[in-house]
Amino acid sequence: MKWCLTALVLMWPLAAAAELAGNWTLSIDTPAGPQNPKLEVQQTGGSYSGTYHSRRGPVPLKNVQTDGKTFSFEIVITVPIGEIDVTYTGTIEGDEMVGRVRNPRGEVPFSGRRDGS
Repeated sequence: MKWCLTALVLMWPLAAAAELAGNWTLSIDTPAGPQNPKLEVQQTGGSYSGTYHSRRGPVPLKNVQTDGKTFSFEIVITVPIGEIDVTYTGTIEGDEMVGRVRNPRGEVPFSGRRDGS
């Protein structure tokens, strides 16, 4: 009985953490119309890295953070007038994510679904 209780206590943080790693398709309603960028996230040890694919091409994820079911990451998008810093924050529940995407011009909601789910 003690072994079962110990195993449950030790595994509790793993059960509470959401899995950000994987391939995701995002949905964002922007002033320029709906967008569906792709997100590829890899986990190595305790850190995450990845690539954001949009109509402007692939860009690396920066400052990827997770805490339980919440996450955030930053990207820098190059546009004709220069570079724009963009920050995503959200929560993961199984194979779905929701949150907000923010840039210097404002903030909009987004959702995402893990590919293949």
